[in-house]
Amino acid sequence: MALWNVNGDVLFSEGAFTQSPPETGSWVKRHYYKVPYTNVGKGGFLKQDGKLIHTPSWTEIHPQTTLEDILVDKKPFEEVFINKEEWKFKSASSDKEYTVKKGKSGYYCDCWGYIGHKKCKHVKEVSESQ
Repeated sequence: MALWNVNGDVLFSEGAFTQSPPETGSWVKRHYYKVPYTNVGKGGFLKQDGKLIHTPSWTEIHPQTTLEDILVDKKPFEEVFINKEEWKFKSASSDKEYTVKKGKSGYYCDCWGYIGHKKCKHVKEVSESQ
């Protein structure tokens, strides 16, 4: 069972994809959904208004998508940063350490609050001190 991208359309096939008859000039490749990194791994699925939604990215996906079709972007800071400066914060509730970096459009943090809501106390503290 797999999802396939056929000329820009996402299709489901029980196995390898075959076209019968083959179309000249068409292209086929395996289809994956790339979702941002979170602390919940590949996430899960939710049916809403007759559509299948990936959570926590809230991306509408093909109805026959499985977790094998989900790729997690494990590098949330892959943008061009203004400088190499970064600020570290120890979690108040665990042994984790969070990092704030300044990007070209503002500050970013790798904590769950920022990932889920685009704001957190770490970014607030850094931006107020600059």
